[in-house]
Amino acid sequence: MTGSHTARGWRRLLVLKDSLVDFEERKFATGPAATRETLEAAARSFLDGFNAELATTPDRAPDLSGVPPVRRGLAAEGAAMAATMLDAVRPSGTRRSAALRSAYGDRYTYLMHVGNGWALAKLHRRRLGRIGVEAPLLRWLAYDGKGFCEAFFATPQQLGRWREHRRPCTATCEIEYQGVGRSFWFRACGDPDRLAALVGTMPQQHHDDLWSGIALAAVYAGGVDADTYGLLAERGAKHRAAVAQGAAFGAEAWRLSGFTPAHAELAVPILAGVTPAVAAQWTWAAREHLGGMARTADDYREWRLRIQRSAAVAEVDSARGEDVA
Repeated sequence: MTGSHTARGWRRLLVLKDSLVDFEERKFATGPAATRETLEAAARSFLDGFNAELATTPDRAPDLSGVPPVRRGLAAEGAAMAATMLDAVRPSGTRRSAALRSAYGDRYTYLMHVGNGWALAKLHRRRLGRIGVEAPLLRWLAYDGKGFCEAFFATPQQLGRWREHRRPCTATCEIEYQGVGRSFWFRACGDPDRLAALVGTMPQQHHDDLWSGIALAAVYAGGVDADTYGLLAERGAKHRAAVAQGAAFGAEAWRLSGFTPAHAELAVPILAGVTPAVAAQWTWAAREHLGGMARTADDYREWRLRIQRSAAVAEVDSARGEDVA
């Protein structure tokens, strides 16, 4: 699916080409070949969604039915990036984003908030403003998207910004590093040893954040087999609760979409120690009593920590022989 050839006027200047996500051109790892094929296809679906939004009138959402269901959420993420960018140049506000939420928000709200963050990165903005105000907790996922975008398109030298960590650390900084971790899944082409090496170059205080992002991408984008997921769990063993939390985020995103693909059914028990259904439920149990409508990045941090505590409890129960599946 592509809408690139139908974008009109000045919007044609924004069309994204497939070469942007070619692993060889990005200087990413390029093997195993099957993993590269899967992950490049996932990234191209994002571009398809972005370009489809460019080709759509402001009061309508693009038709994403031509994208395979396993990648449709990624197309919605790309469309959300484009809608946010186009809305930013309109004095009237969020017309495109509202149409997109109406069409796809019930299935892909997590992905779409991440897509908002790609727009933040490209617009060089640090504040959310009105972005995502209808979802006070989930809107902070935009910083995950921002971190992913900036790290995915960084040269090896530009990754130095994330290694040096010059700015004071905040709750939003932690979310950005989760996005950086997700980008590593692509940069390392799903290889656990490469991933561990990449994490090792980053500030230690953000290793949990990075591993949670890696696990999230591993569950959502997939591309590897059971042995690789097992090795990934071993390499992230010192950060088991964070890995489980990322896997739970991925499980919940799939649950909301209406189906859980085979690779996620395989990955979640290995990375989180429970079924996808249980892991997804952790994310909902952790949202209870987080406060009123004025939720902050600190509330998002607490959400993640509660999921990690659920994972730790489940690990103890499993060690005792209790059923946690």
